[in-house]
Amino acid sequence: MKETEHQKIVKQICDFIGEDIDAPVCKEVADHLSACPSCQAQFDSIKKTVTLYRQVEQLQTVPDDVNLRLIKVLHLDDI
Repeated sequence: MKETEHQKIVKQICDFIGEDIDAPVCKEVADHLSACPSCQAQFDSIKKTVTLYRQVEQLQTVPDDVNLRLIKVLHLDDI
């Protein structure tokens, strides 16, 4: 992944969790993702899933049960 794309993703993560991109937690996330192929792969998979979901959501209404299952599968139900 290009560094600029990596920085963009880290910023999106930090925005999502409500932190400034210069916050220590954001630097930790960026450092970990760059050093851990497993987490990077999982992150990329989640990002692609969310992107596809948003595209589908714009085209049609996603049933609530599908939405809830997706949130559960992605372990986002605690967020």
